[in-house]
Amino acid sequence: MPLHVSRYDRYPNTDRNKLAAAALEACRAARASEGVSSSRFFWIDPNQIAILTDAEPGAWGIGSGREPSARGAAAMFGLADLARNTSYEVWADAKTGETTYKLSR
Repeated sequence: MPLHVSRYDRYPNTDRNKLAAAALEACRAARASEGVSSSRFFWIDPNQIAILTDAEPGAWGIGSGREPSARGAAAMFGLADLARNTSYEVWADAKTGETTYKLSR
């Protein structure tokens, strides 16, 4: 399953506890979405967090074709008020990578 990796930099005046609570709510909203098997956040350093979400192909994230739930949209805007998204990547698992490679042959 693809792993969605987002990094956020805390705004200078953002309370770290509020950032952690917003990141936790973003993860909970993601986990409540169909096709998402896990979503957790991690501190990279005192001013950066990363959110890792494991989901079925097409079930989550930018380009999936699915609209976020109301809870998910609220959580993402709440997080955006406290931190700047600095990167978003989708990492393919080995099976998906192999399948894509075989299709190219």
